[in-house]
Parts: sequence; structure tokens; C-alpha cells
Amino acid sequence: MKKVILKRTLSRNDRKAMMRNGGVLTDHNNNRVIIMLAIRVKTIKAKLGFSRTTRDAQFLTNANAIYQALVDDVGGYFTVPFTQMVLFNTQLVVYSKAITKAKLRGLGASAEKETAKNTLYGILLNALSYVNDLARTNIENAVSIIEEAKMVLAGSGGYKKQDFYARQGAGTGEVKLFSIAVKVDGKYVKATYFWQFSIDAGVTWVDMETTTMAKTLLTGMIAGKAIKLRKRTKSSKTGLSKWSTPIDFTPQ
Repeated sequence: MKKVILKRTLSRNDRKAMMRNGGVLTDHNNNRVIIMLAIRVKTIKAKLGFSRTTRDAQFLTNANAIYQALVDDVGGYFTVPFTQMVLFNTQLVVYSKAITKAKLRGLGASAEKETAKNTLYGILLNALSYVNDLARTNIENAVSIIEEAKMVLAGSGGYKKQDFYARQGAGTGEVKLFSIAVKVDGKYVKATYFWQFSIDAGVTWVDMETTTMAKTLLTGMIAGKAIKLRKRTKSSKTGLSKWSTPIDFTPQ
């Protein structure tokens, strides 16, 4: 198979495929392998937003917020859970008790608190890596993933999240639908997501199953036949929204 050094701009999907495969893209149609020398891709990453030296009370508050966000999984991004969730919860309790003990100035309490804090900070750094891995493999929702995890967006520039979009699913005639998660005053809230599709250019609409996550999967579509899609949301704080502007998609 012929090897080709890349000297042109690739499509977004090609760039993502090459990133997943170590800078190599196989072009089966032309029987060649494209080797990526360098591409410029905007990196969207998270940071904790606080450090090891943050005061104990604030450190504990922030750590609890991250833990609870991963548990609540409002947007459905953490369905494959952080592997240290049990240890995370245990260490939050250990650190909280150590803070209380240190305030009473017990023998060795200060050193015990510092040890508990260091251990918890290590878990937080692992949680940060977990969130960044999710963001890296789900570029379209990277900002939402980071914000939902109660972490801070780093180096995002002017990145703007799409309110509603669709992607090809794994199987023939499958379509993945994604919505921006509902927020009120900058905070995510529990919501119901309504989805519809149309196979006759929007003359009639077919209801899909509602979800409590900001994504769903449509199956059974005819490959190569264009459809229209739309969504709306409902929460106790925002009420029922209007239907979104329909988007066009052609399943494969």
C-alpha cells in the first residue's frame, strides 16, 4: 500500500480519525496510507480551577462538587464512570474528618490532614484526566463535559457549543442526536428532552422516546434518504421550550 505525506488540509472527520490512529489515515479507495506530519487542532481541555494549596474548606467544597457532578451525570456524559468513584467518596469523608480533627489541635492531626488532602488531590488529578479523555473523544460536547464536571475550561478561546446536531451512528440507518444540556443561571438542571424526525420534508413529524439525557439514538432510517430532525426541552425551571429549527441529515 502506498504511503503519502500529507500536505493539504483534511476534513474535520479525517483529522479526528487520524488523531485516534496516531497520525495515520487509511484511504481504501485509493489504496494508500496518509501520514500526518502536523495538524492544527484546537484543544479544549479542563483544569480543576483550584490547587493543592487552596484553603481546606474551599478545597473540600470544590472536591465535593466535582464528585457530585460525576454522580448526578445530568447530561449523560459519564455513563462510563470514573474508576475511582468509591475511593473518591471515601477520601472525601477521610479528609473532612481530618479537617475537623485538626481544628481541635489533636496530636498529629495536622500531618494527618495534609496526608488526606494529598491523597484526595491525587484522585482529583485522575478525575481531571478522566474528564479530559472524555472531552478529547467527544469534541462536539467537550465544553459541556468539562462544565458539567464542575471543572474549569482552559484554552477554549471563542469555542461555541452547538445547540442541536446529528451524527451518523454505528449501524446503517442509525443517527445520533445531541442537544446542549439545559442550564439556568450557569448551572445544569435536570430536564426532559423531546425528539422528533420527519421523512417527508417536515410535513409530518414522528415522536421519538423522550430522554433525561441530552442525547439519543434514532434507528431504522433508510440509508441515503434525507430526513429532518428537531428537539425541545422541558424542566421545572425553564418550562417547555419551543421546537428547535429543524436540521437536515442523510443517514448512511
